[in-house]
Amino acid sequence: MQNGIFYRSIKHIRLLAVIGFVFTSFGCHSYMLDDAQYDLRDSFSEGNYERSQSLLTKFDEKKLYRSKDAVLWNLENGMVYRFAGQYDSSTAFLNRAEIEIENNYTKSISRGFAAFLSNDNKLAYDGEPYENIYLNAFKALNFVHQKDWEGALVETRRMSFKMEQLDIRIKGLADAFSKADTTGKTEWSSGKINIQNSAFSHYLSSILYAKTGRYDNARIEFEKLGVALNEQAKLGNYEPFNVNELDQIRWPDSYNVLITGFTGQSPIKYQEDIRLWSDDFYLKFSFPVVELYNTQVSGVRVLVDGTVHSNLHLIEEMDLVSEHVYSAKQPVIYSRALVRSLVKAGGSKLVTNAIKEESESLGLLASVASLIFKEASEKADLRGWQTLPGQAWMNVIQLPVGTNKVTLEYLSNTGRVLYSEEYEVDISTNTQLELIESIYSK
Repeated sequence: MQNGIFYRSIKHIRLLAVIGFVFTSFGCHSYMLDDAQYDLRDSFSEGNYERSQSLLTKFDEKKLYRSKDAVLWNLENGMVYRFAGQYDSSTAFLNRAEIEIENNYTKSISRGFAAFLSNDNKLAYDGEPYENIYLNAFKALNFVHQKDWEGALVETRRMSFKMEQLDIRIKGLADAFSKADTTGKTEWSSGKINIQNSAFSHYLSSILYAKTGRYDNARIEFEKLGVALNEQAKLGNYEPFNVNELDQIRWPDSYNVLITGFTGQSPIKYQEDIRLWSDDFYLKFSFPVVELYNTQVSGVRVLVDGTVHSNLHLIEEMDLVSEHVYSAKQPVIYSRALVRSLVKAGGSKLVTNAIKEESESLGLLASVASLIFKEASEKADLRGWQTLPGQAWMNVIQLPVGTNKVTLEYLSNTGRVLYSEEYEVDISTNTQLELIESIYSK
């Protein structure tokens, strides 16, 4: 009889150990992926795109980016290749990322309750909503580099459409998980998104419509730009600048160069843990929290042939928009983490109690195994687009025919030059629009 009790108890403990091992294995991989993301972020922020490409190749060989991480893999490659000047390859990667996001989103809203039992790192990454928007911004700039105005306009329209659909999309996720949740332990909801416009998309669209002779479309996009800049200023709690300062973009003969400077980095995700316990109950749940990266740059100055010409305008604060969109999704993330932890706690408690009824000493061992299982199986999903910049600065200028030396200077709040980059721009009588693009990620 005692032997039967012993073997049944050992069987239960083995079950806990196997489950714990499975979750720990996934946890180990996700920690390795986190480290890989940090390495990639560092190399990209240093402007070392060759090393970034090498890192991505090495990560692929080590299978750190698995099929469930395909969205991230394509986003990172898309950004690294574009700043290395390989625009066709960049667009191909970003196209694949967009397709993967849509496929994974469709699956995510049809997940059953079994998804609550999974560590989020085990699930296919369907991209943050803001990542799905901004990939089109960089595809649009790829097309501008290649003088494909219509292709660029398609991408800016995609940005606008996705921005308009944000609230609906996040509410759809909340509703889907609410229907799947049979525990009744939490109230599912989503936060409110107060932005429906991208200043970047309307700024670029107005330029492209003007350059292709569709002046009424350019005017409409310019009006939307003013609305978007006001919405963005509310997010940052500052006074918006007068949109009339940008009126030049509506008149295509007044400029032949578009200058874009990117600064900062995407918001950083870190893990926050909550632990609750009593004499016979222990609960842990983990969730990601985003923190803005504070850029050193407070302005970008343009010099032409060594003489100060103008300043770039802060058109899109991608980091602020990203933080706001993420905050609307947070209630869904928190509810998932809580329900998953409750289900795990309930299941492990049933197994532990069953063992205790048969053997008090083995019950103690089972309690320890249960504690280890809960700790090992809970890890926040910290995956995210590491090479996404934080801000986009833009302006248009008119350069004379010939070779011009254009310098961009990134300035601190005291006016100190933090970084500068120089370009030779060849202008002919047939030049419609040249794109100068720079990035300083500090």
